[in-house]
Amino acid sequence: MRSAISRQRKEYCKRVAYCVIQSNDLVAYEDLNVKGMVKNRHLAKSISDVAWSTFRQWLEYFGIKYGKLTIPVAPHNTSQNCSNCGKKVVKSLSTRTHICPHCKYTEDRDVNAAKNILKKALSTVGQTGSLKLGEFEPLLMLEQSCIEKREL
Repeated sequence: MRSAISRQRKEYCKRVAYCVIQSNDLVAYEDLNVKGMVKNRHLAKSISDVAWSTFRQWLEYFGIKYGKLTIPVAPHNTSQNCSNCGKKVVKSLSTRTHICPHCKYTEDRDVNAAKNILKKALSTVGQTGSLKLGEFEPLLMLEQSCIEKREL
């Protein structure tokens, strides 16, 4: 019984990751410490049930396979900082709406965090080491062909 559920979970992660990669040219996500989060006994079952690590592995795999950028960003303050003005607005996990007292920007907490994650990811595009799993093979092939042409 357990293995059937495990297979279904893995297959679901695979399908969703494939859909995300096929519908985007760039996927930015928080580089969460899932192993550390699972140590929280209140969240462990929920985190394990959604198989975050498995989803991320498939996302990165499909990103490389289809030449799409997948960029992990540090999760620090992504939901605390205002995506409009950049000021830190401290809130508890139960606070679901971001309301910035500095610029009066109001947004759903998750949408605000998503905008911050995207900004962080876009700031790394083009920098060395921005792709965690290494360079894309098509880029390596292009670089090698340029070197070969220079040698001729």
